[in-house]
Amino acid sequence: MLRRRILSIAFLSLLILSGLSSFIGTGIIPTSAETTGGSPTDLSGITVGIYAGYFSSIDPRVNESRTALYNMFTWMNASVFVFNTTELLNGCLWACEILAIPEGLGPTMENRLTNDGLQAIREWVALGGSYIGVRGSAAIAMNGSYFEGYTTTFDLALVNGTSYEVTDLEDRQMTNVSINRDSTGPDLSDMPVNQSVLFVTGRYFVPDSGQDVIYIANYTHSNLPAMIAGGFGQGNYFVSSPHFEYEENGDRDGTDYMDEYDDPDSEWPMLLTISRWLVDSSPTVANISSWPYTPPAPLPMDLILISAGVGAVLILVAVVVVKRR
Repeated sequence: MLRRRILSIAFLSLLILSGLSSFIGTGIIPTSAETTGGSPTDLSGITVGIYAGYFSSIDPRVNESRTALYNMFTWMNASVFVFNTTELLNGCLWACEILAIPEGLGPTMENRLTNDGLQAIREWVALGGSYIGVRGSAAIAMNGSYFEGYTTTFDLALVNGTSYEVTDLEDRQMTNVSINRDSTGPDLSDMPVNQSVLFVTGRYFVPDSGQDVIYIANYTHSNLPAMIAGGFGQGNYFVSSPHFEYEENGDRDGTDYMDEYDDPDSEWPMLLTISRWLVDSSPTVANISSWPYTPPAPLPMDLILISAGVGAVLILVAVVVVKRR
């Protein structure tokens, strides 16, 4: 009888410890998405992974773009998590249907992703994943770049073509894009003819001969492609040189970055339509909820103290029972 009691206590201890291990080892801390009453055209039930990019106190653009993307996809009712390069290499892409990368310097971004990480993204998209890029992360989706007098080749290269510097706009300004409401991809027929967007030293996209793309929006002043989409293997992509993640006239993007600009339009409804189309027109690739070898997230100190206390009590009880025997 005494032995059974000791085994029961030990089993209870293992249950508690295994529960804590599960809590620690989970690779995702998703945002709770409001799924009640959601429209069938939102992203309820869809998981979006956002690559952290790189953190810089000197250049805030990556941090702010990441924040705005996170809040935009949360607004769409998606479950959202942010991951780093280690988690990318450990397979976290297979937990999501959409990968979004914030803006940043293209060469720096590819260096942080690593060659193995870039290959992992390509393989994931080829099997049905959906890639979304903005500004610098849009540029690396093209295999060629001509910007500020330099020719660059990128390795992510989901599109055979080149992005070129826009030279007839200011480095930073609001500008208009003309929406392709006859798009053969996402149904944009309900979108406005023109939208005001934030342009920051941007590009236009020129696909190589034989490379099929879907033109989503062109710069109104030049009619050159500012936003494009298309397929890569069984998956697909949407890339935009102008920013779509910021709400310059509102605070739901979670940042006041670029709020000095006046933008009466929101690109979020169009991005919701595009994101829904990306998911609906490609196979489901998400098949895991956690992945191996992810560095454990630190537990809150009060939980650590409580769990340590419980463990100590259980061990003490077990020792007392043994001694009484």
